[in-house]
Amino acid sequence: MLRDEILDAARALLAEKGYAAMSMDELAAQVGISKPTLYSHFPTKTKDDIVVATAVRELERFAALLEAGSDEQTPLQRLTWVMRKLIQIHSEKEHMDLRPWTPEIFKLLCSREEALACMRRIDVGIIALIQAGIANGEIDPSLDPAIVAPAFYALGNAMRFARPGRGVLSNPAAADTLATIFERGVRADT
Repeated sequence: MLRDEILDAARALLAEKGYAAMSMDELAAQVGISKPTLYSHFPTKTKDDIVVATAVRELERFAALLEAGSDEQTPLQRLTWVMRKLIQIHSEKEHMDLRPWTPEIFKLLCSREEALACMRRIDVGIIALIQAGIANGEIDPSLDPAIVAPAFYALGNAMRFARPGRGVLSNPAAADTLATIFERGVRADT
């Protein structure tokens, strides 16, 4: 339970301050433990371990959401549902904010097998749904699944680029709007 508390606090600090400014002293204080106790929960006892563990936990949550399939949904319906949920989760701040996914963190994640394995698992799931949608006749067969997948991620992360003060970040229709843009963009002509 303490590890989860540490990861929750790390997620909040990463969202607030970013990787470079996140202090282990501040993290330990926020959880109410000493730095040695903080580090004792991670293999090589480094800040990078804590950041990777925090990101992997968030990736695992997304993978679980993706894999919690419904037999009642077509592949395209499933993709648009997952996108809506992803955008809603980020807008509600229930999980790691997208702000800390800087190139520095992405490079760190790409250097760790546990993070790469989780990212691969997500990619496989997204591409499998796209391929199933093509086979099912609902996604345009001229589209390359390897290119549709990054477009899916880009739209799912589009709120990251919304400017504060425009009301967009708190707009409950944002998830529906972006999911509709994705769905209409990949839908096969009927």
